[in-house]
Amino acid sequence: MNLIDESGPTDIRFLRRVDRAGPSRSFAARMQRRLHRFIDERAFRRLVRNEIARFQPDAMHIHYGTTGALLAPDPEILRKPFLVSFYGFDISQSVQDARTSAAYRRMMHHRPLVHILCKEAARRAIGMGAPPANIVDANLPLPLERYPYVGTDGPLHRWLIPARFVEKKGHEILFKAFALHLKRHPGHLLTCWGYGDDDRLRGLAQSLGLESSVSVINNEAGGPFDAAYLEQLRRHDAVLAPSIRATRGDDEGGPALTAVLAQVAGKPVILSDFPGSERSVTDGVEGLIVPQGDVEALAAAMDRLAADPRLARMMGGAGRDRAVREFSRKAYRDALIGWYQRLAA
Repeated sequence: MNLIDESGPTDIRFLRRVDRAGPSRSFAARMQRRLHRFIDERAFRRLVRNEIARFQPDAMHIHYGTTGALLAPDPEILRKPFLVSFYGFDISQSVQDARTSAAYRRMMHHRPLVHILCKEAARRAIGMGAPPANIVDANLPLPLERYPYVGTDGPLHRWLIPARFVEKKGHEILFKAFALHLKRHPGHLLTCWGYGDDDRLRGLAQSLGLESSVSVINNEAGGPFDAAYLEQLRRHDAVLAPSIRATRGDDEGGPALTAVLAQVAGKPVILSDFPGSERSVTDGVEGLIVPQGDVEALAAAMDRLAADPRLARMMGGAGRDRAVREFSRKAYRDALIGWYQRLAA
């Protein structure tokens, strides 16, 4: 079976131009960006056509729905049987964009296999025309071997949110919940470990009087991710993922992988009920799940874990068992091979 995977050995990448002068909103600048986008998208489709001619694949695996949207205007490319994987942004915020949504619908006319990571993503894909029988489901594989069991000993007082500094990760909700939690548990500490607009987070912490209890660490220069993240997990007792649906529509659209890696290390986790949270946590078993955007519920969940170290350890152990079982490379590889054989047939 011959396959083209756009993230694989052929390393097909689409690099969009960036205006060096910055995101100007003038009419001329907007027209220039549209022209660049048109030229770049045509060049990308031409590159993919050339790769198809060179490799003569039986099937294609298109990573990210947005890549499929770029290819949708060229029916010649999508004549080959293909699988398209949707993760996060491309099954949430991008669906709100009329141009991208229309491209998704054109792509679905070719009846691809559609790989999703949660039930809500499946519902959205079907709403765009994906045949229900063509929805396929498998967790992404994680480097389990790099995360030995760390666990949690003693009372919980050091909390970690490992996430980009963007709206959908729920930092603002967490800071307000942490302020409530501190009234009942003074001396507890919260670390925000990620990348993005760290000044915004520091300003938010200061506005809530949390500057002495909240640390913001930009990890962009922190070396290899897994080693740096494991070190953070060793320094903290529990991990938080209070994700929300952002104003522009972006949400997780699948499991929060940093939270799952924390589970592999045996850490108790508290998640919001974002689409995909159910893939690694059943409320009260591997961790706690609270409603998105509910400050008081999040604070109460932190209180509960802090007051019951035995429960936290039990959840950490159960989380590791589930994550190791359900996010293995073998499970994902077996799913891929099955899908590829189905396409080639």
